[in-house]
Amino acid sequence: MSVQTQEIWRIFTRADGTSSMEKLQLTLEPQGSGLSSKRLDGTGAVFKRLPHGMAARWHTAPRRQMGYTVFGEGEIETGDGQKLVVKPGVVTLLEDLTGQGHLTRGRGNVDRLIVFVAVNDDVKID
Repeated sequence: MSVQTQEIWRIFTRADGTSSMEKLQLTLEPQGSGLSSKRLDGTGAVFKRLPHGMAARWHTAPRRQMGYTVFGEGEIETGDGQKLVVKPGVVTLLEDLTGQGHLTRGRGNVDRLIVFVAVNDDVKID
């Protein structure tokens, strides 16, 4: 197997206090029988189930964390108007700890289960 990348969407606070998002690539290198990233250190994980019809107000992330949808779909909107459909296979890095934050909405007719994994401040995505 050759080196590959995993797309990760970074949601962050801009200098003016609004939020934005950008696409990052996490490098996956051959290891054992598959591909693996470098170790991303953190302090724990939270499982969160959101109702399919939910529509949260503007909010910031409670900590620097990565989110992965296990099932269901949602949408994240940033202050600059970008929208991202989050579903299984889409990974986010939430870093908008201050400022306006982002909007989160449910999509479809199935609740959404998300795993949030806290990551340390020194963790960098390639």
